[in-house]
Amino acid sequence: MRALFDGSDVNADPVTLGLYLHVPFCRTRCRYCDFYRVGENRERMDRFLAALETEIDEWGRRYGDRRVESVFFGGGTPSLLEPREVGAILRRLAGAFDLAADAEVTAEANPSDLTLARLVGLREAGVGRLSIGVQSFVDRELRLLGRRHDAAGAAEGVERARQAGFERLSLDLMIGIPAQTDGSFAHSVERAIALAPEHLSLYLLEVHEGSELDFLRRERPRLFAGEEAQRRRYLAMRRRLQTAGYGHYEISNFARPGAECRHNLRYWRCQDWLGLGPAAHSFVDGRRFRHRPDLEGWIDEPLAIEELPADPAAERVFLGLRLAEGIAPELLEEAGLGAAEAARRIDRLAPFLEWRSGRLALTPEGYLLSNSVLAELLR
Repeated sequence: MRALFDGSDVNADPVTLGLYLHVPFCRTRCRYCDFYRVGENRERMDRFLAALETEIDEWGRRYGDRRVESVFFGGGTPSLLEPREVGAILRRLAGAFDLAADAEVTAEANPSDLTLARLVGLREAGVGRLSIGVQSFVDRELRLLGRRHDAAGAAEGVERARQAGFERLSLDLMIGIPAQTDGSFAHSVERAIALAPEHLSLYLLEVHEGSELDFLRRERPRLFAGEEAQRRRYLAMRRRLQTAGYGHYEISNFARPGAECRHNLRYWRCQDWLGLGPAAHSFVDGRRFRHRPDLEGWIDEPLAIEELPADPAAERVFLGLRLAEGIAPELLEEAGLGAAEAARRIDRLAPFLEWRSGRLALTPEGYLLSNSVLAELLR
């Protein structure tokens, strides 16, 4: 651990930034979640907000000349914050940084928190985009995941968000939930399309060792979809969303034209972002670092970081290939792959990689095996 501001890597050339704020509080723990979180507690939330103000001010002294193009409230459950608190954070950011007038401001939200009054308050506070964690429109699947809402409540939350004036909505759905079938997943996709969000994120369920779902999988493995079932649902979902007018712009993300998540694109294009709050990661000037996943430790020392290994050239290839736009061939050379060796590896991976308009990109089948394909490409 070291202090954040030791002057060792100051970049005098102003660049743009994205800001990620990790709000670690949750009312309940979902059975699949592996993100850092702590239980909801008003006294701890107040101390969190005070420490966040300190961190914002110090980052502003260092990087206040950089134009902030996106702000993302993640968690945890950011929708547990009061709208007035979200507004105060955004005003603090605007005072510390060059916050663009058209900055994309996103907040993740649990459908159970989306009362009309709260939604109106968030909109007035400056949040322009909501990412709503629906996961499924099948009540049994939601119960197995440990979610606080049901399918009807999720749909009502989306409708209230429209009433409150939100024009940019994203819904999360999940493939591979226990007891999910091809039919139940197709039902969730159709319900999502009917609500007409501008953006959809669809993730494969990850079962982490030692989690409640891990124990369930050991006891009742037949409840969990195999690789072929996941493949079938993913490709069918991709075809359906494209037919409905959604572009498949990243492995797990679909959007109406112009509604791609600008903040997340920063990650995949290896553009700079700062992470604030416990467990938040950052990528600035080619360096990766993070705050420890420890709320009390971060409150005591919100300016301490841990350095993380970084290989910017390889990361530009690995992350850029998650995008449908793919990467320019020059990035392979920067990552240490000569033209001849790159051609051999790409030819060997031909079912999963292809050239499109002079750029290297994953095929739909390649999306499903992206980690192993990219590891083989960059080995």
